[in-house]
Amino acid sequence: MKILRKRIGILMAAFIIGLGLFFFPCNFVYGMGASDFTDVTADYWGYSYIDFSAGQGIINGYPSEGGTYQFLPENLVSREESMAMLYRTLNAAGKLKSDEDYTEEYTEIFAEHQIAEWAHIYVAYGLKYKMLTEAELGGFTDEAGLRTAAPREQVALWTAKAMGRKLSPAYSLIYIDKDSISADMITYVDLLYRHGIMQGDDRKYFNPSDGIKRSEFAAICKRVYESTNFESYSADKEIQSFRGTIVSVDSGSSKIMLTQSDGTGRMIQINPKTQIVIDGKVTYNGLRGINIDSAAIIAWGAFYDPNGSNPEDTVLQLHVITKAATMTGLLTGIERMDSKTSILKIENSDEDIIYYILDEESLTDGTLKKGKQVTFIADGIRILEIQ
Repeated sequence: MKILRKRIGILMAAFIIGLGLFFFPCNFVYGMGASDFTDVTADYWGYSYIDFSAGQGIINGYPSEGGTYQFLPENLVSREESMAMLYRTLNAAGKLKSDEDYTEEYTEIFAEHQIAEWAHIYVAYGLKYKMLTEAELGGFTDEAGLRTAAPREQVALWTAKAMGRKLSPAYSLIYIDKDSISADMITYVDLLYRHGIMQGDDRKYFNPSDGIKRSEFAAICKRVYESTNFESYSADKEIQSFRGTIVSVDSGSSKIMLTQSDGTGRMIQINPKTQIVIDGKVTYNGLRGINIDSAAIIAWGAFYDPNGSNPEDTVLQLHVITKAATMTGLLTGIERMDSKTSILKIENSDEDIIYYILDEESLTDGTLKKGKQVTFIADGIRILEIQ
């Protein structure tokens, strides 16, 4: 009887794997590197990602006959597995806020939503540190109680929250299907795009409702690890700037349509809470202060307030530059982001506080000090020259 049960179990496992629909418990791990897996060849596009993630114990494989292992790179990742992989990535990078198990705080919630026991520590961490909400647990299983695949846009939201990066005051996504991305997730998709974590397919589709393959999640985990563990502040990723002609402004939906110099159109969606700065001055008319048919540079970023009471606070500003002009103001704050980049806080003649980026390409005539009156030229929100 034991032999018969064993054979039946092997046959069932082979059948389920063949369907590619089964979600294995994420803590049921085997293998130490990509070379250990019989279904991952050296020329496979995700080989290096799988090798890294398996080596770090983030995503591993499963035993097959003959004492070998499989990674199952094409299988979809469940929501529970997503939380486990992100948790393990943070752990590998030394970025967990705590390694405490918060399961007891959510025992009733886990029972209500049929969260698998092996995943409790990972999901509890996500709830504790607001990577996900209790409402989202309702989608972890279907009506039959089966584990569901994690949609790409949902993974983007959880991954962005796990990284702890600041959201941008505006976005301008390249994806053809950007209108299909949920409104409450699109800013997180933008963050991951800017940081090179999730890039969409080669046809410029994000495919927000599609699931994510294990090989794709291995790539995400490696990129998150590198971004959280090694990446310093990057103005190229934290700010965006586009040059062209403003062809329309929709104040109601907070959108600007820009025709770029190469003739391509670009739609810019703005957070309604964002301050609009036109030629170095804050406008209190919002987008209504922007003139149509004017050549402009439109740039934006989330700026840390050097003198803020809470270091986590950011100021959202979008700059519209319609003319090249020398500006003056009082330098009231300098926040050094790294050895090459600083955020300057400048008070203009109207007592508006405007934020600019100073980097290694900016020309200066000496050491900048707070309390000094400065004269400068800016290209969007980057300082070209200051004295």
